[in-house]
Amino acid sequence: MNATVLLTSVDINIPGYRILRPIGEGGMASVFLAVQESLDREVALKVMSPALAANPEFASRFLTEGKITAKLQHPNLVTVYDIGSHGSVYYLAAEYIPGGTLKERITEGGLDVGHILDIAGDIASGLDFAHQKGFVHRDVKPGNVLFRNDGRVVLADFGIAKAMDGSNSSTVAGASIGTPDYMSPEQARGEPVDGRSDLYSLGTVLYEMLVGTPPYQASDAFTVALMHVTHPVPELPEPYAWLQPLINGLMAKAPAERFNTGAAFVEALNKLVANAPPGAVGQATSARKPTGNRHAGATQQRTRISARDAKSRPGWVLPVAGVGGAFVAAVLAWWALSPEKPVVPVQASAPATQPATQPAATLPAQAEGPLPEGFELPKPVGVGVDPDLEAMLNAGDKLLENGTRRGSDNVGRGLDRPLDNSALGYYRKVLARDPGNARARAGIAAIVAFYRSFAYQACERGRWLQCRIIVARGLEIASDDEYLRQLQDAALSGEAGSTPSLPPPPAG
Repeated sequence: MNATVLLTSVDINIPGYRILRPIGEGGMASVFLAVQESLDREVALKVMSPALAANPEFASRFLTEGKITAKLQHPNLVTVYDIGSHGSVYYLAAEYIPGGTLKERITEGGLDVGHILDIAGDIASGLDFAHQKGFVHRDVKPGNVLFRNDGRVVLADFGIAKAMDGSNSSTVAGASIGTPDYMSPEQARGEPVDGRSDLYSLGTVLYEMLVGTPPYQASDAFTVALMHVTHPVPELPEPYAWLQPLINGLMAKAPAERFNTGAAFVEALNKLVANAPPGAVGQATSARKPTGNRHAGATQQRTRISARDAKSRPGWVLPVAGVGGAFVAAVLAWWALSPEKPVVPVQASAPATQPATQPAATLPAQAEGPLPEGFELPKPVGVGVDPDLEAMLNAGDKLLENGTRRGSDNVGRGLDRPLDNSALGYYRKVLARDPGNARARAGIAAIVAFYRSFAYQACERGRWLQCRIIVARGLEIASDDEYLRQLQDAALSGEAGSTPSLPPPPAG
């Protein structure tokens, strides 16, 4: 439910806090501007969704997020003041940062180069501190960069952070893939990540601040994720070409070829600024046309970059232990089954080659497969409907329709990733409260049917690896699905060089 509905329908009278108004919402919580009465200060009060709070796993993840962030006291990281629960309400009180987001300022346009470099340096400093403490953010993007009143920036939302030493194996917000526009190649491939993955994401943000758009763009998230793996490092337009070494050092495809630490990036930035072409630092960008009044300080603030000490700074120790990254290797399968698109092989130090192409393939028919054994469609009974359950069912149905519509650019999106904001996630939330809910069960059956259809098409074309990856996604949802097991066996046999026989096409 959204913040306004939560405020009016749930008793969130948390002792010691006076709620003023809603200011935002996310996949697992709503955020309110509140007053911490003991200190008479404004705070951002994050309140967990009641539907999720009923699930002990989600409640634990919410508290873990607060504990992670509370360990990270730094001027460029959001400060957590308090975390706890009152009755069935879980809450987190954090520093209220009123200056808006970097996403908003990029949209408005008018950032000059000096200010952009200040922002990049602040983000790098916050990341460097977090990495020294052993945490990877994993979702660095403009929407998670906030502005203080003095123009300095703060990195927020460690909701999907992980401890690099593996001590915290849970993915805090249930969203395991980050944001495709900004994720590193190793994160897209589902490999272990360390702080250099966050620095890659910083490179994508720096590129977007200068150019106005993310470095890779496509009609669907799967393709964008694959482009991070296969496409060469993007080149800046001529006016900003002197900053290309920063993009190269942040967005190298191999982590070993990137800046090792945020401090190393800041050192390189300072050296570049010290030798910048005349007038380059004060140059205004015009990537996007302003649509209204700009935030105070966006163009008038005196930039700090030209006054910073350009002397070399010592590198900080690179955290050595990585954690298992998100399993998103299925992007390769979706790519192979999508209509013809260019794929550029990655070579770490060689120039881009001519793109290869995948054969065109048609999208699967609308996913409608056999329902579970013993399943019966619901019959109207004329009883009252729980508004929370109805809202979650509607959200799940919408995502299911959007992700399985024939010819849609969103095929496969929002079905089961991220867990807290996907069709599968909403249906499972419903079943946690109403285990016999027929509509939720039917929705999950439709998702499994979608994976049956898509996997069959891959196997039929002899794309055994892709088939196996898609089957794995389906089996994550229905581990005992016999049809998917047959396709899995066929895919393994095909990879071994055999020519296996396939089961009949799935029903529907």
